[in-house]
Amino acid sequence: MIKITSIITITITISSIICSVTFIQAEVIQASRIGVSFQNSRVTLSPMEGTSYLSERGPGASRNEGVRTINLILNDVASAVVIVKTEICVRISSVAPEGAVRYGLVSDLDGDITVKFREESVSGYGSEEDVAPVVVAYVHVATVSRQENDKRVEFLFYNVDGEDLGKADLHLTCVDISLDVDADRDGIVEKNSPHKNSWKWGRDGYGAVLLVNSDCETANETEMRDTDDELVNGPLDLLDMGRMMLRTDGPEQLPEGYSMQLYVDDKFADYVGVFYLTADTEAMMKNKHVIGPRQRAAEVLYPGMGGEVEFAVEGLSFPDRYFEGFLHIHLALFKDDVPIYEDMVQFRVAPWIMTPNTLEAEIVYVCDTRDNKHFVEKLRGFVEGLSGIQLVVCGLDGNRGDRWMQDEIELGYTEVPQRQPMAVVLDSPRERGLCKFSQRQCLGPDFGYATRNTSRHKANSLDSFGNLEVSPPVKLNGKDFPLGRILIGNALTSSLKGRRMMRVVNRFLYAQKVQPVIELFSDWLNVGHIDEFMTFVPVPGSRQGFRLCLASPNKAYGILEKLQTDGHGDVVMFEGKRASRRSKQMKQETVSELLANQTLRAENKKFQAYIDFNRDILKRELGLEEGDIVDIPEIFINELDPKNETIEPQATSYFPDMVNMLVLGKNLAIPKPFGPVIDGECAFERYVRSALEPLGLSCYFLDDWYTYHLQGGEVHCGTNTKRKPFSVKWWDLDLPRMCQ
Repeated sequence: MIKITSIITITITISSIICSVTFIQAEVIQASRIGVSFQNSRVTLSPMEGTSYLSERGPGASRNEGVRTINLILNDVASAVVIVKTEICVRISSVAPEGAVRYGLVSDLDGDITVKFREESVSGYGSEEDVAPVVVAYVHVATVSRQENDKRVEFLFYNVDGEDLGKADLHLTCVDISLDVDADRDGIVEKNSPHKNSWKWGRDGYGAVLLVNSDCETANETEMRDTDDELVNGPLDLLDMGRMMLRTDGPEQLPEGYSMQLYVDDKFADYVGVFYLTADTEAMMKNKHVIGPRQRAAEVLYPGMGGEVEFAVEGLSFPDRYFEGFLHIHLALFKDDVPIYEDMVQFRVAPWIMTPNTLEAEIVYVCDTRDNKHFVEKLRGFVEGLSGIQLVVCGLDGNRGDRWMQDEIELGYTEVPQRQPMAVVLDSPRERGLCKFSQRQCLGPDFGYATRNTSRHKANSLDSFGNLEVSPPVKLNGKDFPLGRILIGNALTSSLKGRRMMRVVNRFLYAQKVQPVIELFSDWLNVGHIDEFMTFVPVPGSRQGFRLCLASPNKAYGILEKLQTDGHGDVVMFEGKRASRRSKQMKQETVSELLANQTLRAENKKFQAYIDFNRDILKRELGLEEGDIVDIPEIFINELDPKNETIEPQATSYFPDMVNMLVLGKNLAIPKPFGPVIDGECAFERYVRSALEPLGLSCYFLDDWYTYHLQGGEVHCGTNTKRKPFSVKWWDLDLPRMCQ
């Protein structure tokens, strides 16, 4: 029982909760466990109901999920630095002198400090009646300090007769420390955003985005990217970096023994670089990473009252197998090398994105290998003259006799909010004559470079990027893939042998996530590239906005059989074309002679089955119907000895493979097939025109017989195209739904 002798404001309950009083004097007559009185208190006291003041700083604003404990010292002063609007726990019972049954509380800061008291019972040791509860106080400071130790609370202790047994002073220096990023992607680094260490996909999403700084702003003599050094390479380099702010408020200096440290976990150190950002541009160019692969932590200076420190942050790697793309950067406050508070921000590294045939072309690349000058000039007329697109020709010193531009590189881009997209070339691991092309002729300002390779495995033909394509945007089964889907070729999953794309490349492609990967069966081909049997052409206004073109032995045989039935069996195919570049033997044969080759026909039944297997995959994974597919006539020949049953068939095109075309808007540069000529027109060309030109497309047939076809490729294999980025932003995708 408590007898109240005088009262101004009082609400007291003694049980599991001891709650608040403003000015009271009380005499304890009898209490089962403890009593409380408050002498001249100007501290706001409130019931303890388990709600933490951490929530006032915003959800996700700090990694401090618990409450920091501070030990008092009887008849002495305990001092500490605390964070504004967070709670600290003070253990009253542990410092109370023997015989203390009443506590007092004194402070001279009206309303600035809130104290919550609680009895926390001890269970598990005999009867609760035999064990005194632990009394703790939770202290919350509402405003920052202007001087060291200017927030003060005295805890007073009395015996049952009201005699003073001593006191414990708590002196606090209250500061505000916040590490901030542009979590709402508007170009402004907001203070203490509730989303600064979280991520949400979609148009209503949030989370800071970071660019991989893979371009080169300086003279490209070393073939190094900006990610390959630890420097700020000029003002333009800063435009490729994200911003991060350290903001503080409180006294001008932290008390002695306190320090701050910026750090990343070991698993992130290779993926991010952090620079101090200063107004002195010239001095800043000499700065190295504060944090990066060589140094995962660094002490940072406390900037004082209303202070700010700005950092520039660069991504060093695209998402990959062991790196999902999320980076966490921490700021810790230390007392004598012991962390007492921590804040954290998160970046999501922008992925590498491929561009399909349906996007507008900007540049076409081709190699000059001296023997293909006629082809290059014809291609120039198609690209620059007809289509109005720039043609870049890589000379012999740059290609070293390697003509397969499509196989060497894949041209894509990456993008972050509030900035123009950055083109990024992905270099294949094939390591042939064009291996330096991407670094010497692509890498530069706003043109990044990436590659994946390993010394553990030698690249095979499936690692070339004629085996890497991407579909146009598709919708199926309620899912939207506005950036399309990546397509790669491999051996059958069930096969115990065969070639597969190098794992480091495969895993890199899967890790980008925004263009979910589809695997096709391409190991049945000698070269093994999916662009030998498929491509996409734009058809605006159609159901899907495009058509899938598939090579078709059945269509080729159907055309030839119709010609034979119509009396054209003696018409010569491939007239005037040699069987190889070095042979004088002519390839030409009649329609009837080709149809009579039963071995060839039997092989093509198998090849058609392989294509149909892929056809079903593409229909299922892209939401296609038969009306979305155009069959392009082609016959394949098995280049291996059919008597050797231990080797799987590996096919190559029997005549120029028309599906291996260059697509520039409505204009199509198609390998000239040199099929049977009826009434002055190639029968295969006539069919392709009849299938594609009613869709609004224009067909132009280029002779690549000697320069590409007889060497194992066609027009698409020998060219590459840089295209404009998607208008859709990858961070707006509903990725969780896409991945269901």
